Amino acid sequence: MDGNTALYAFDPYRFLVFMLIFYIIPYPIYRSIAHYYSWETNEKTMSRHWSDLVNGVSYGLILFIFGNYTHTLGWVTVAAFIPSLFAYALIAELPFTRTSLPNIKHWPKGMWVVFIMAVSVILAFAAYHIYLGSLLPAPFLFYYVSALVIPVAILCSGFALRAEVNSNYCRSRIAKWRRKREEVTETTSLLETVSPYSRRISIHLHHWQIFYVLAFFTRFDHIVSQIGAGIVLACYMEGVCAYGYDALVNDD
Repeated sequence: MDGNTALYAFDPYRFLVFMLIFYIIPYPIYRSIAHYYSWETNEKTMSRHWSDLVNGVSYGLILFIFGNYTHTLGWVTVAAFIPSLFAYALIAELPFTRTSLPNIKHWPKGMWVVFIMAVSVILAFAAYHIYLGSLLPAPFLFYYVSALVIPVAILCSGFALRAEVNSNYCRSRIAKWRRKREEVTETTSLLETVSPYSRRISIHLHHWQIFYVLAFFTRFDHIVSQIGAGIVLACYMEGVCAYGYDALVNDD
């Protein structure tokens, strides 16, 4: 079977190399350099470092198996990873980029320029990867593109949960439907629509999550794909090193 079309693959030795190069070694180096130059990072206790290590192994295992790194891991990806890790950090330290996605309405012009450039690069890489996928036997390209359904479904589930918790969405709609179809007293209707949730939640999409997802799609042994893998792995790891595995759905 062509390594490019493998749905999953695992090699213990290459996985160990993968984790050492892209997580175990760069993590303390990045934290040390960030501390020395006063880069923005979250303060982490030893328990948080340990949790991030366990999460890193878990997320790394899934990525390695289904991202096809057994077949595509090579020096090109490593060479692209190292400068990209610190280049992303330097860009993130610019005065106008020290913001986050939830504050998009208040972004300065400089942040918009960086964002548009980044999206343009991602779309260019995406187009070329779709082209690489089209060169492989059918129905690989269909499965390759359809895999985007998974992260989109996860993201949509987060927004659906926020709608339910913050506005008592399901219970309110059910009560409204019952009022139309049945004879329900106003008191009973009010009781049915009282929210059982004690706290509101919010959605915060972090850059480690975005680039972690993209790292599954740089699965070809073509040099462009390997360079792309190094870049997205670096951006993913910068988020983990600096801030940790912050959640998508958060309690307010």
